[in-house]
Amino acid sequence: MSRLSNVLNSLGTQPGYTLMRGVARFDTVRSVVAGTRGMLQRSRQRQLLAQCEQHRAESCFADLDRAAFVRQLRDEGIAYGLKLPPDVVAEIRAWADQQVCFADREPNLGFRLADRGAAEAELGKPILLAQYFNAATDCPAIARLVADPVLQWVAARYLCSVPTFVGANLWWTFPVQAMAADRARHAHVYHRDVDDFRFFKFFFYLTDVAAGEGAHVCVVATHHEPPRLKAGDPWNIRRYTDEEIATAYSPQRVHEICGDAGTGFAENTLCVHKGSTPRHEPRLLLQLQFALFDYGAMHDRRAPQTLARLV
Repeated sequence: MSRLSNVLNSLGTQPGYTLMRGVARFDTVRSVVAGTRGMLQRSRQRQLLAQCEQHRAESCFADLDRAAFVRQLRDEGIAYGLKLPPDVVAEIRAWADQQVCFADREPNLGFRLADRGAAEAELGKPILLAQYFNAATDCPAIARLVADPVLQWVAARYLCSVPTFVGANLWWTFPVQAMAADRARHAHVYHRDVDDFRFFKFFFYLTDVAAGEGAHVCVVATHHEPPRLKAGDPWNIRRYTDEEIATAYSPQRVHEICGDAGTGFAENTLCVHKGSTPRHEPRLLLQLQFALFDYGAMHDRRAPQTLARLV
């Protein structure tokens, strides 16, 4: 009954997003909508690709083999090889150090990084995740990445259409003994996303991420091969246990993505994936999401007057 209540509430607050999620879980629907939009925007897409080519030298990723990157993303659901320059990492880190982040992505639970202990005492629980709001508009380095010509080129080619930037998210994950409810709330369990008829995300580590230290985990190519453990799994969107994924796929397909600060990759998060909790060091991650349509559900924009400090 609670699931039905959630759906009805979502229909009232985000009807377009909710209806899309209802039908976009089906392969045929995704293909028809994405293909139709691609045909309607073919001319505009070609113009965008040409503009990106003209400005390629201005990109942080000018040396990327873009065509191979897009092929890998299509085939495997994930593509590697992006690397942020150290000065860009430093600029985003400096911005984050000066800003207020928000526990559990709640706009009334703001605190500065140095005050995390006081914030946890006030909340009465460990903070697993804290996000910054308005990062794409307020942090110049992130704004430049959104407009980066190579990232725009990859988005246009992968989506086969003019890409729509639907949101940035910049967040810390902390090494805590998190409650099970918080682990589920912040997607530290295997799941699949249905964010549009065609979509994907760029991820960038802004701290060093070793094995077991908050690495993103992806099950390769599961955007083409979803789990088939229960009736309806190919189109049902649910959470999966570690044991279920170990039963459904070989260990070689489960990628724990590690790397030093600046490491980047792209992923179609229709693939089975999860976040993980670091054991010793906090992890800072930037996500940039591109799709066909913007339902207003994935962005980090909040009116400043709605944000409040916890401590």
